[in-house]
Amino acid sequence: MIQSMIISLPMMVCIILSALLGLSLHDRWDKPKSRLLIYMVVAAFLYLAHSIYFHRLTEAIPFSDTVYSFCNPAVFPLFYIYIEELTTNQPLRWRQWLYLSPAFVCFILVGLLYILMDKEETVQFIQSHLYGDNYATLTGLAWWQGQAHLLVKIVFALEIPPIFIFGWQRVTQYNQLIENFYSDIEEKSLNSVKPLLILLVTASLIAFICNAVGRYRFADSMWMLAIPSVIFSILILFIGHVGLRQKFSIQDALLEIDDTDESTGGILKDEESLRGKIRHLVEDNALYLQPNLKTNDLAKQLHTNRNYIYQVINVEMGMSFSEYINRRRIDHAVLLIEGDPNAYLADVAAKSGFSSISTFYRNFKLYIGCSPSDFQQKIQARQQSQKKTTGRSL
Repeated sequence: MIQSMIISLPMMVCIILSALLGLSLHDRWDKPKSRLLIYMVVAAFLYLAHSIYFHRLTEAIPFSDTVYSFCNPAVFPLFYIYIEELTTNQPLRWRQWLYLSPAFVCFILVGLLYILMDKEETVQFIQSHLYGDNYATLTGLAWWQGQAHLLVKIVFALEIPPIFIFGWQRVTQYNQLIENFYSDIEEKSLNSVKPLLILLVTASLIAFICNAVGRYRFADSMWMLAIPSVIFSILILFIGHVGLRQKFSIQDALLEIDDTDESTGGILKDEESLRGKIRHLVEDNALYLQPNLKTNDLAKQLHTNRNYIYQVINVEMGMSFSEYINRRRIDHAVLLIEGDPNAYLADVAAKSGFSSISTFYRNFKLYIGCSPSDFQQKIQARQQSQKKTTGRSL
């Protein structure tokens, strides 16, 4: 009973998350989330094939093994397609199908060989190769089936490096765009996707090692089977959690970015003059205190082009728009806390231009090096110390 639960755990997690994603899409259609749903469904079939294998349902192996030969090399490209939908405006559909073409080739090859193999060859392959280490005894179509399974493993291994590298690059480029347009990037950035890529690669390497060692070695040991089962279940839970929470993508950003006409007003070509105007507007006039400030807001008030705003802040000042605004906000928050160490931090965050307390805490720790509450305690301790010193001198 326990072993059966361990075997089925990743599949059940995938099914539950697929249902949650489906309900979320029913409430609000979201193309990236729909791609994540496809990923979860394919992963569910992958772990269904694993379940059939480890339950030793040998009559169903030709079907489940054929499904496995598609799902195993397809899950990583499907996750990359999800990233592409989040970060790329109008991605090329033919290219996404191309990402999945190796998985389709493996599926057709393995399925065709199972159809052509007679019952004796099928039994020989299942017993000698899938549940044993007697690869050298395979003959005829069973030998070719062994070669096809080797191809599935090679395709899976070769996919990992390029998808990780290109996925990382896409997330980085997207985050740079968000940071250069919005001051508040909470729930807009894809910072949580990068750790998922690392976890996916780690889990994929574990899966590759398990396949190289031989799945059959895990079939008779509940504890050996429990380790990869729990690891993969936790990974899928993380992916589902991030996907369900993600409500912002490149399409949403571009709708707001394109809201401002590029030709608004005259264009200031003197970068030094524009830098001075930006500093005057943002710092002297405390524009940074405006919640949800965007590059477009500066462009409108300065009657210039947002690309020039980007040029001055990002290139000349050496920081993103988000960093520039939030540094000013944190400086303001520090002054507020030093002026009143007993102030409510939620009030400090609101008065400093932050739209949420979590954004305030994250930026405070980033730029000051400690949490607002720790900083507040330091100021309180310093003031108490000064009062004691003053009392002694009197």
